[in-house]
Amino acid sequence: MAKSMLPRFVAPELAKLVETPPEGRDWVHEVKFDGYRMQMRVEGGVARLFTRKGLDWTAKFPEIAADGGAMPDCLIDGEICAVGQDRNSDFGALQLALSDGRMGKLIYFVFDCLFAADRDLRGLTLRERKAVLRLVLKHAGRRLRFVPYSTKSGALLLKAACKAGREGIVSKRLAAAYRSGRGGDWTKEKCRPGQKVVIGGWSGNAKTLRSLLVGAFKGGKLVYMGRVGTGYTAATAAMLLDMLTKLARKTAPFAIPPRGADINWVAPRLVAEIEFENVTKDGLFRQAAFKGLRGDKPARNVVPEAAQRARARR
Repeated sequence: MAKSMLPRFVAPELAKLVETPPEGRDWVHEVKFDGYRMQMRVEGGVARLFTRKGLDWTAKFPEIAADGGAMPDCLIDGEICAVGQDRNSDFGALQLALSDGRMGKLIYFVFDCLFAADRDLRGLTLRERKAVLRLVLKHAGRRLRFVPYSTKSGALLLKAACKAGREGIVSKRLAAAYRSGRGGDWTKEKCRPGQKVVIGGWSGNAKTLRSLLVGAFKGGKLVYMGRVGTGYTAATAAMLLDMLTKLARKTAPFAIPPRGADINWVAPRLVAEIEFENVTKDGLFRQAAFKGLRGDKPARNVVPEAAQRARARR
């Protein structure tokens, strides 16, 4: 394998949302984390962290960057999470850690290695990349954790993950190379439906948040997809109101806006992560709950996300 220059950033491989996990000997499964996808680049003892869009977020996670700086030059892929008492990742806790500046307990769960020892590893299989990743992480601090995979049935693992209160699982083709984008070699299966949405307004007033009005872009227009009325703590609601009032506008950002006497419109810049029970025939969320804001996702890139039934290739 020829030597290769360590790039600043590589567009990440993304997982397709499916209804059921793929099965077969060429598929393996990992825990799905509920955090911020982050790529770490280490060169000359200095580690930098980049979002899935290549934004430098090193300053937000100084302790994790410090723990990664002990590794040899490499480019690794993973997810930064806050872990609750039940040992599951908690996106709400991650949001609070970011707002309070308390980053000491965050963990960087690492599941792939793209470059190491002056070599481009993306053409290797997942099994081979994981083996290199284990070696690289031996030099890292305690805030970086290796993510193993399981060869057991995806359906059984998903059932166990949901029972344990986890987000779901990610399935990956074991013999596949690392390919940027959403190519189909990675899939994700969630315990409860959820997606990213754009906030276009809220119901209530400057002191009271009753619900968020959310949607997604389709054909260049913001399509209304319903209200999100639960999932807020008092602190979260206060934080949101402060941000929303600064984005206030007089006209609705939605192509076809909802009606209501206490609606306040905002510029469609904030992206939120929500979960919901299901979607009605009219395309509206039922029993939607707020999980947190997504500063790593540009609003214009948020589109409706539909699950597809997985097809196993044996």
